Amino acid sequence: MEKGDGAPFLDTAQGKEALEQYLGQYKGGSQRVYRSEIQQFYAFRDTSTVQVSAAELHRYQEHLASQHTQATARRKFSILNGFFKHLQGRFKGFVNPIESLEDFKTHRGIDGAEVQKYLAAFLAEQNAVNTRRSYENQIRLFFTWLGKDLGEVSRADILAYRDYLQTEKQHKDTTIWNKFIALNRFFKFVERENRKFSNPIVFKELKLVFPKKDKGYYSVLSVAESERMLKQINRKTAIGKRDYAILLIFLVYGLRANEVARLQHRNLEPERIKGQQKVWIIDRKGRFQNRPKTAIILNGRALRAFDEWLEAAKKQGIKPHADLPVFLPFIYDRNYQELVIRRDRKSQPLSVKAVENIVKRHLDKAGIHREETTISPHALRHTAFTMLAQEGVKLHDIQKLAGHQDINTTMIYVHSAQSYDDHPGMHNPLNR
Repeated sequence: MEKGDGAPFLDTAQGKEALEQYLGQYKGGSQRVYRSEIQQFYAFRDTSTVQVSAAELHRYQEHLASQHTQATARRKFSILNGFFKHLQGRFKGFVNPIESLEDFKTHRGIDGAEVQKYLAAFLAEQNAVNTRRSYENQIRLFFTWLGKDLGEVSRADILAYRDYLQTEKQHKDTTIWNKFIALNRFFKFVERENRKFSNPIVFKELKLVFPKKDKGYYSVLSVAESERMLKQINRKTAIGKRDYAILLIFLVYGLRANEVARLQHRNLEPERIKGQQKVWIIDRKGRFQNRPKTAIILNGRALRAFDEWLEAAKKQGIKPHADLPVFLPFIYDRNYQELVIRRDRKSQPLSVKAVENIVKRHLDKAGIHREETTISPHALRHTAFTMLAQEGVKLHDIQKLAGHQDINTTMIYVHSAQSYDDHPGMHNPLNR
């Protein structure tokens, strides 16, 4: 091995400062690993110059090949690549030799063929446009930051990314949580498609702060408030009939906003039994490939509202077909001077945001508010199940209607249904 003049670069004041600054973004075991790998290279190199030559890298490459597997050598060069990037930003004139020499480019990051292949397939499975856009953005940001190929992402990288988001980017806990949710779903998808791949994310290790829901998320409307909201809707108009049907489905069956928005005519059973309409709710929230497919049976007031809306759409020239959304968007028509169904977009479903706006508009008109909170569509879902619990509907029946995989989730409605007038504790003989 050829020796350079002077002490090893990392023993110089500049080298020590540069290394400590770089390692500041890592913690614990990750920092120790990165420090060790970088020190090993500079101990092998043994020169005080900042710039690293191609010849030095070739010698180090040959040295590693004699002792390690190709995968291990690539990982070591990946760690050096990150440090060289740091030096490039710190020292004027320093050129990262791994990036500038094709021989040493070990990773393509987000541009890697494997990442691109799985990302495209993963995004194709996402139904909501906003979800697809958000997931793609978060995955691209991670691989751009990491600069590694898919198969080389380690648990240490995941921890380092968490530290980077917390310390350097100083993101909020909720933002960091959502970023890792997106990454976790992508890695789970890859794990499903490729048995050799193992999801590097272990949430217990990350120790992330679970985001608190807005208080309005957990709000529950009373029967009187629910009736007041429904009563103020102008059901003489087509849009009023649509909104009335949507709100009743929320309040009676407790569907989620995205489930209402995604309903298509293909989800309706073609024949009615005893004058009731079965509607299938598919791809519900839950673990992938374990998402419950459940049915609700429209009857009573909710079915009448549903039929009134379908008849109003029919009068506006809408012909139902399998792919047609049940609930359609409206637009103001200047010729008729009224809101009409958007014919140019009649195959496009309502967005979740549009559904949220429908709920907000009618809550505002009914004068229903909660201090410092916004009542969300999910509050109507909570309202539906709390009312059912208060009426004595069995917990397992509520769980099935809600599409909950864990009955503990359904238990919150039992707690909400407890009454000061007739609490079960009153009936205990020891409490008389």
